[in-house]
Amino acid sequence: MMSPTRFALAVIVIAELVSTQGLAYDAVGTAGPIRSFGSRRCDLGYAARQRGECDPPAIASALPAELRSRQRVDRARELIQLLRTEPALEELNTAIVEDPANASALLLRARLRIPGQLSEAAADVNRVLEINPDASDALATKAFINVTQDDQGSLQIVTKALSLNPTDIDALWIRAFIATRLGKLEQAESDLDRAVELEPDNPTTRLDRAELRLRTGNNDGAREDADAVLAVRPDLRALQLRAAIRTLSGDDAGALADLNALLGFPGARQPPGPVRPDLVNLYVQRALLLTRSGKLQEAGQDLETIVALGGRRAVLQMQVYLRGHGFRDVGLDGKRSEQLDDALRACFINNACGRGIAIRG
Repeated sequence: MMSPTRFALAVIVIAELVSTQGLAYDAVGTAGPIRSFGSRRCDLGYAARQRGECDPPAIASALPAELRSRQRVDRARELIQLLRTEPALEELNTAIVEDPANASALLLRARLRIPGQLSEAAADVNRVLEINPDASDALATKAFINVTQDDQGSLQIVTKALSLNPTDIDALWIRAFIATRLGKLEQAESDLDRAVELEPDNPTTRLDRAELRLRTGNNDGAREDADAVLAVRPDLRALQLRAAIRTLSGDDAGALADLNALLGFPGARQPPGPVRPDLVNLYVQRALLLTRSGKLQEAGQDLETIVALGGRRAVLQMQVYLRGHGFRDVGLDGKRSEQLDDALRACFINNACGRGIAIRG
């Protein structure tokens, strides 16, 4: 599974690229990173949303301080759903000034600070636990923040959170995340099974279970989860997963359809945004499928895109991989050439070679 930072960044990227429509589940959640940013639509458009024209009404200044503080938390949640994170953070800062013991404001501010301000998030969570040592959502969030520093300790903390609230979906997801890092795959799948049972329309737990099932060889189960998400809404991660599942199952036509839905057709203009290794790898995967399908011209267009997006580093990584898999004559100069294209075509046609080629960040 992803690291905490990569997961939260991926959530933001998907929120920007996919227009969500009336999500039934709680898009903000209760513990750990915010589940989904931008889940609430602004019919006035992006620019109007950024100007605050779709913001909820301001909190009345005549209200008592504690009541204002509580209402600011609700308003911050709405702002998060509008992808207005800075105003949401300001609202929470004010709520905490008005009522320093407002645990809900402290916890939501902590969650909003993940992943960029982990030390500040940890300080907020610790303040919540000083107010209430048995605050299960704060314990689960603390476990998530401490991942990579002390996985075993984090597992114990989130297990305590679940003993206090066994139906906390976010805590179940966090424990599954940590258990996977520790190689406890059966426990991870059991927690994800329970989370999906409790909240079947939550795409995060569905797709985490799909990834785990794919990892353990349960391709049919992984496909079932990806299909369940896509039956409700467009989802980039679900399409990416299903394309991988279809490729492994020999359904090249289905995998190409999913990759085309993700990327547009070969040669299409690429959308603006950050270039990530996983995006470049989608083009590598499609070039492989196009080559196997005999569509060499389209495969060549994807190779051009790989070079344009990944640059010299991406080409050099492919060359290194090919050199280590029987293509010893391939140069190591980071430049695309006919020799490289021929070697890639031969690798792509060979399943054992083609499966392993990837661009790594």
